[in-house]
Amino acid sequence: MTPTSHSGISEPVCPLCGEPMQPWLRVPVDWLRPRMSSGPFQLYWCERSQLGRQHPMPSAEFISSLYAAEHYYTHSVETVPATPASAPFADRLLAHLAWRLDRGVNMSADWARRRFGERRLEVCEIGCGNGRLLGELQRAGHTVIGVEPDPQAQALALREFGVRLLTGTLEALPEEVTARQYDLVLMSHVMEHTVDPELALGNAAQLLKPGGHLVVETPNNAALSLAWSGSTWFCLRVPEHLQFFTRRSLQGYCEKVGLRMVDAEFSNYCRQFMAGYIETEQRIHDDFVARGTPAAALPPRHSRGRAWALFLRSLFVAKERRYDCVRVIAERPRDQS
Repeated sequence: MTPTSHSGISEPVCPLCGEPMQPWLRVPVDWLRPRMSSGPFQLYWCERSQLGRQHPMPSAEFISSLYAAEHYYTHSVETVPATPASAPFADRLLAHLAWRLDRGVNMSADWARRRFGERRLEVCEIGCGNGRLLGELQRAGHTVIGVEPDPQAQALALREFGVRLLTGTLEALPEEVTARQYDLVLMSHVMEHTVDPELALGNAAQLLKPGGHLVVETPNNAALSLAWSGSTWFCLRVPEHLQFFTRRSLQGYCEKVGLRMVDAEFSNYCRQFMAGYIETEQRIHDDFVARGTPAAALPPRHSRGRAWALFLRSLFVAKERRYDCVRVIAERPRDQS
């Protein structure tokens, strides 16, 4: 199966500022699914809004096919590539130093307590994958409900974490979810998969009680590691990722649907220096070359030496550029009807 053709397609307009978006990255092929889809996939970027998107958008049938593959990450519990104890000392040292310097914030029941207080919350997570976070929040005493379109992930959530998930998407939420309002709505690595982020975020905002909070996490396109790795970046995941965000563009979308951003957090610094992360980017580079892309047209192939150089450079950049994931917390105004 292939996406829609790129021929005769005009450049897109930024949905946040209305300015024409500029060609940004060209991803030659789908390295994850070589037998399912081809390429190339063209990405566009708006510097003013700090927003990227795939253009033209693939068909709905093509997008749906991307999540049926057995390797998709919501079909398992563990997803973080680790550096094994048997790895060379230099690899283990790099991972350890990065771990010591990692000040990222991960979502958990303890995070929810620190962020929103001791009270019991009504929580809805949309696109909750394997249900790990909802299961943890449920065990902490919160009332939870989850939405997930992937039947394999739903089965895993029930089996491993005791959470029953409803079938649906941000663009098409089940009635059982929309019949209520919530103190907290979570969307972790969902927005980048949406065709229409404003519609999706607007649907999520409507689920909030006045004073309720929406938490949105995505890959961080302000990350130094993206500038380092370009089209071979671990978090790019084209073609399943359709939209590309930074803190600024996430804030822009929140404000567009009537929410007030109250904070931003960042996560996943250490993993950028783990052997599995480096090896995945090497694999992506090698696959692009094997399938006909000249090496000269790609960023330099990742290596342990480049990882050390990235680590040293990362010590001198702002926090927003250090982490490969960004999370914004936005509030529905209490006086909003």
